[in-house]
Amino acid sequence: MKKILYKILQLVCTLTSITLIASCESDILNQVPKDSLTGETVWTDPQGATQFVNAIYGQMPSGFDRNYQGWARGLYLLDGVTDDGDVGMPWTHSNELQTGNFLPSGVPWGETWGDYYSLVRKANMALENLGSLKDEALRNRLMGEAYFLRGFIYHELLRLYGMPSTGSEPTGVPLINKSLTLNDNFQIPRAKYDEVVDFITADLDKAASLLPKKGAIEAGRATSGAANALKSRVLLYASRWQASADAANKVINTDYTLFNDYRTLFLTKNNNEIIFAKKFQAPDKVHFGVNNGFDVVNSPPSIRGGSDAGWGGNVPTQNFVDSYDMIDGKSQATSPLYKASEPWANLDPRFEATVVHNGSTFRGRVIELFAGGADVTGRAEDTKTGYILRKFHEEQYVLYTKSSDQDWIFIRYAEVLLNYAEAKNEASGPDASVYSAINAIRKRAGMPDLEAGLSKDQMRAKIRNERRIELAFEEHRFFDIRRWKIAESLLNGPLYGVKMTKSGNTINYTRYAFENRSFPSKLYVLPIPQNEVDKNPAAKQIAGW
Repeated sequence: MKKILYKILQLVCTLTSITLIASCESDILNQVPKDSLTGETVWTDPQGATQFVNAIYGQMPSGFDRNYQGWARGLYLLDGVTDDGDVGMPWTHSNELQTGNFLPSGVPWGETWGDYYSLVRKANMALENLGSLKDEALRNRLMGEAYFLRGFIYHELLRLYGMPSTGSEPTGVPLINKSLTLNDNFQIPRAKYDEVVDFITADLDKAASLLPKKGAIEAGRATSGAANALKSRVLLYASRWQASADAANKVINTDYTLFNDYRTLFLTKNNNEIIFAKKFQAPDKVHFGVNNGFDVVNSPPSIRGGSDAGWGGNVPTQNFVDSYDMIDGKSQATSPLYKASEPWANLDPRFEATVVHNGSTFRGRVIELFAGGADVTGRAEDTKTGYILRKFHEEQYVLYTKSSDQDWIFIRYAEVLLNYAEAKNEASGPDASVYSAINAIRKRAGMPDLEAGLSKDQMRAKIRNERRIELAFEEHRFFDIRRWKIAESLLNGPLYGVKMTKSGNTINYTRYAFENRSFPSKLYVLPIPQNEVDKNPAAKQIAGW
């Protein structure tokens, strides 16, 4: 059935692409300039130039629609190959990314290299040609957007395919700052990591100087706040602590606030916590295909819709569940509120907003994940961990009756607060501003403030766990455990789930190792796909690839 569905979806994706190419709507979801414009005139036409920049937004890979082997979009989140998650679809390449058992000739998500460099070329073309626009205000705004988008694209490339290095070997990615022609040299080596960071931050500084603030531009477009927020993340990854804190501080207490409800913030478009997001809107722009997308892919096979069942998708691990504190602020190991007979009672409220467990109500019914329960089907896509992901789901819609069009939030205010707290703590220790940033997030969640008097090391541990909980399954954990250099300690060995048996009205819970993983040190970075190295041998592999 899946194989047949793949073929159908390939056809749907092809037809969708043809439809998009013919489209010339004027809003941010539009992907291509008017086909009546030539290359020479597009840049002097305000609508044509705007639509060219729109195309870069629309084609930006996200967690909901990253290119998967040319036929699918999204399919699984990067969190599914961390200690927080597993991928319940054994026919994907997730197992390879969980173990490093692949070669540069078959890189999981390797399409992103070519996809991003295609967008780099478009951003470069925009920056080279937007000067032809006579409307100064529009010209400056679109230039700012192009600088922001190029910086964003290079940030994505750098965190996937580059890594910091103290040696002389260049470990960044190739920097291309112009649209290449047939007369140019296509042998472009990697730049040094810090050179790429400097390039990105320079683009973001230019963007911030040209872009309007939130509210002065339509939702989905880059703003000065988005430029500074992204800069704080880029500098955080580069361990430039004070500079990262300074960039985050330009966003804090300005145009953004924490949305009042953690559960629904991911389903409430254009809310005031969102700093930059990829916009989707059915039926014109959806995650995957018609009546498909995140909700179908990430529902268990026991949940059926009009035409088929859920695919299994991303599921949380027991390791991740263990990281939640109790509502009194203490760990599960130390809190008097914890009961082994009710292991999910009295946890941080973000747990129920993120995770479906045995006894949860999900998609209109009570979930049974104990042996013999309604949600244990014996299919390969059944959760091996004993959990299902709730975050991002539009549970009110029956599967296969609505195309998924939740916006993918690239940057939100809570992350900026977390960036600030981490950077400031590393730069100068846990002062009052660090506590204020973290406690604001905890207050929104319904959790008590952190205890006073924490050391720098203790605060570091608290901040890292807060990132894990707050940003769960938003594709931060994949990069965080790499930049913190802790992935080897977390992902060499067993990961855990929970098995449940029912006796009368009693549920018995047994923690068990559902999988053994390995994390070779080379997995701190993805290799450049071999077909791309064949085109550009000057871009050498690093980290043992």
